[in-house]
Amino acid sequence: MPFIDRCPECPYGGRAIGTRGDPASRIVLVGEAPGATEIVEGEPFRGPAGRVLSEALVGAELVEADLFITNSVACQPCPVHPWVTAIDACRERLLRDLEARGYGVIVTLGATALRSVTERRGFRMRDVRGRRVETKWGPVVPTFHPARVMRVRSERPLLVEDLALAGRIASSSDGVRMR
Repeated sequence: MPFIDRCPECPYGGRAIGTRGDPASRIVLVGEAPGATEIVEGEPFRGPAGRVLSEALVGAELVEADLFITNSVACQPCPVHPWVTAIDACRERLLRDLEARGYGVIVTLGATALRSVTERRGFRMRDVRGRRVETKWGPVVPTFHPARVMRVRSERPLLVEDLALAGRIASSSDGVRMR
């Protein structure tokens, strides 16, 4: 998907990136915000964190091209880590997209993505990751962001485990709501 020159709802007016993958997928991965490589490429998870995610997907026996990948925040806010106002400004776009597409399982990659999808606050990812959280958009599987896993290598198997859980939920007959 090409660049979105400007999001009409966004007070920041930043250059936003698109999404990638299969729009009909039973699994959607929601990241945080684009990094420098993603801004150049125009798609989420194309930089170093994307390579970690790709490796984890292989370990979870999921085919990356069969998934749908997006971000909580479509542009690169400044400072680079999304702050609450950027998350809130982009949240409606994300939720409209999830509702319109009727995804079955949502994997939130990091605390920002979990907050965007569920409005949960004040949690430690270690305490909520790997669990199925029910929302009106379908089951959510919270997990670590691949950029964190780059720094905390001991969490790589947990990312793989959580992605595999999402795959099992998506393949179960009663696990997901699809349109």
